Amino acid sequence: MSSFVRFDPRTRLAHLEEHLRRIHRNLPLEEARIQLLRCRLVAYKLIAELGDSAYDKQYVDRLMSEIYDKLSELSGVRLTDPYINPCQSQYQILEELKSYRYRDPNERFMRFVREEFREIFIPTLFLLTYLCRAEKKYTWEEVKSQLDEIMHDLGIDVSWEECEEELKRYARKVFPVLDIAVAV
Repeated sequence: MSSFVRFDPRTRLAHLEEHLRRIHRNLPLEEARIQLLRCRLVAYKLIAELGDSAYDKQYVDRLMSEIYDKLSELSGVRLTDPYINPCQSQYQILEELKSYRYRDPNERFMRFVREEFREIFIPTLFLLTYLCRAEKKYTWEEVKSQLDEIMHDLGIDVSWEECEEELKRYARKVFPVLDIAVAV
C-alpha cells in the first residue's frame, strides 16, 4: 500500500479554488500571473477527470475571471484572462517571454520562470494554439519554433520528445472539455 495520500479530483479542485482565492496574498503580481496559468491547466485536467456536468469549462472560466478581477483590483493593474482572447494572448505571452532575455538571469523571478517553463508556458501556449480559431494563426510547429528560440536565450533545456508525450496525454483528457476537435 502506498504511503502517500491521493485526493479525488473534487477535493483537489476545492483546494485549487481555495489557493486561487488567496493567491494575491502569497505571491508578487508577476509570479501570480504565471501561477494562474498553471492553475487553469490543473483545473481543466481535474474537471476532465471528474466528468461531472457541474464542473465544466464555464466553471473554470468564471472562477478565473473572478480571480483576475480581484488581482486587478488589488494591484491597480488591469489584468486580463489570456483565455478570453487566445489568439491575442498567444502573441502577448510569446512577446513577454522574449523580453525576459533582457532581465538578470539570476533574479529570483527568472529562476522561477526557467524552473516552471516546461510545466506552465509550454502547455499554456499549446492550449492557446488550439483554442485560437482565427484563420491566420500560428501553428503549434510555429509556436514550438519560437519557444525553441526563447528557451535557448533563457538557458532552458527541455526535451521536446518528453513534452510532446505529456501534451498528447493532456490533450486526450482536456480537449473534449474545451470542445477542441483536433486529434493530437
